[in-house]
Amino acid sequence: MSDLSADLKAQVLARWELAAEEAENALKQRLSVAFLGSASSGKDSAIRALFDLDFGQVDPIPGSTDHIRIAALDAAEQVLIINAPGFGDLREDVEAAAHRVLEHLDIAVYVLNCDGGATIDERRDLDEIRALGRPTLVCLNKIDLIRETQREVFIERTLEQLGVDRQDAVVTAFDPLPALSEKPIGVDEVIGWIHSHLDEGGKGLLFAKHLRNRSRACDVIIRTAAKRGAMAGAIPIPGADATAVTAIQVKLISDIAALHNYRIDRDLMLFIIGEALAGGSKGFVRWAVNAAKAAGFIPGGQVVHIATSALGASIGAATTFGVGKAAVAFVQNGGKLTGDQLRLVFNKEAIAFRDAADS
Repeated sequence: MSDLSADLKAQVLARWELAAEEAENALKQRLSVAFLGSASSGKDSAIRALFDLDFGQVDPIPGSTDHIRIAALDAAEQVLIINAPGFGDLREDVEAAAHRVLEHLDIAVYVLNCDGGATIDERRDLDEIRALGRPTLVCLNKIDLIRETQREVFIERTLEQLGVDRQDAVVTAFDPLPALSEKPIGVDEVIGWIHSHLDEGGKGLLFAKHLRNRSRACDVIIRTAAKRGAMAGAIPIPGADATAVTAIQVKLISDIAALHNYRIDRDLMLFIIGEALAGGSKGFVRWAVNAAKAAGFIPGGQVVHIATSALGASIGAATTFGVGKAAVAFVQNGGKLTGDQLRLVFNKEAIAFRDAADS
């Protein structure tokens, strides 16, 4: 195992137990996600694409009706998926049990059929949902049915009719025409939007845990942490960045382990971070140290401190991304990766992330 600086080791040990506890508590919460829209909008396809749940093959939980169906993704019914035609139906037609679910609704996903365009009823539904203060994503689905030359104008006009900001909308084709795409379109963007909003309330990990695709689940967690790493790395206080970025990375490793039901103790945490950030004669960490020197800052310790806000943000984001990818490789290989193998993954991913951000 590569030697960690005393300062970095102390920071890791100060955070690892707390991070593991936070991950455990996050997975004990409850989550309700509603998919709303007309019968032809593609709600069922959206739910299958995200959670691999087919409402035609499950028994809805008590309180559902023929029109509003509620299904659990787990035996303990911690994560509930609501499938309904519109918000008015949710408030008027469901029984008491479903009403209790709606009272704790976390996210609403409104799926609109692009082939039919927006209607007055859909605008009314969205207004009523947003009045509750719940984060609401609009999926402009079946975009493959709109001519490519007309899509941008259609999107702008439809979002204006619905009163929806572009940042709260994703263009999708959950069940696209085979000639256009073999895979659903826009799923990663939908996952990213939902995760970013749920993560603010501490439910991002629970959402990721139940996604259909484990690789997508890991990626959204890592990218969220990388954004935080960028913000922490840009703090214009010498020394403050290392502590903040390390805390983010420790939590990231704990979340990835929880996602895979893999136990990370203090020694494994130190091993992953220590080996990934070992600043040898080459690799990303070596580049970061040299970049900091070139910016007129002499770094102290194994993890560089602030040089400039832009450089600090780049280093914080890329190192966090690389650590996350190294952690995924470690747990998916049953903890059998050597230090050299971990560093190879870290360097490859951190450098690729840095280069993509610079391009």
